[in-house]
Amino acid sequence: MPVFFSKHLSFLRGGPSLALLSTLTLGLTFLNAAPLPAELFNSPVDKLPVAERVSLRKGEAIVTGDKGIYTGRILVATTPEVVWAVLTDYASFPRILPNVVSSQVLSTEGNRKVIEQVDVRPFLLVNVRSRVRTTVTETDKNRIDFRLVEGDLQKLQGYWEIQPISPYAGAAANQVLITQVVEAQPSAGIPKDIFYGIFKNTLGKNLNALRQEMLRRSPSSSMNEALPKKSS
Repeated sequence: MPVFFSKHLSFLRGGPSLALLSTLTLGLTFLNAAPLPAELFNSPVDKLPVAERVSLRKGEAIVTGDKGIYTGRILVATTPEVVWAVLTDYASFPRILPNVVSSQVLSTEGNRKVIEQVDVRPFLLVNVRSRVRTTVTETDKNRIDFRLVEGDLQKLQGYWEIQPISPYAGAAANQVLITQVVEAQPSAGIPKDIFYGIFKNTLGKNLNALRQEMLRRSPSSSMNEALPKKSS
């Protein structure tokens, strides 16, 4: 057999040709394989609708719901300890929250407290003063349940929830998602539609006011910049 054909025949029988064939086969396998699904960071914020995520990351409060049943959220660059300290500082609510003129702890028993709060809000061109007394149950520094005992509302109940948020999977938390779920119904004689509008608007203002106070108390120097005072 001529040397030329002998050399090429040996190439086809083994050696480099097998490596080349293996490489081509492996490449075709990768091309035909189903793509691996992308793994999303599944934090409580990532589970929310896109529009809500965008608003929260801009530092905006969001309130959803209607007819007296609402969910409010705010995302704050602080620690869970600071959030808890602000939410349970009931005596300071008149300084922190718009429209609150009085707030005091009437009794404490374990993790339960009775709080009396007085608000003044504009209603039909006049300022209306309302008083509510609620029982508050504080759990594990991450949840606060509240329920109306007596006062100028027919119904008031709900809870606060505190959830640390990490920038990505495996990272330390650098923000806190604060959620308030609340149901409120007016007393007899108060137009429900007007009450619902005022109450929902107040929830958003309160969340923004709480955020300002939490940033003011946060340890980071960048969070201690001058912030606007509460407005009525």
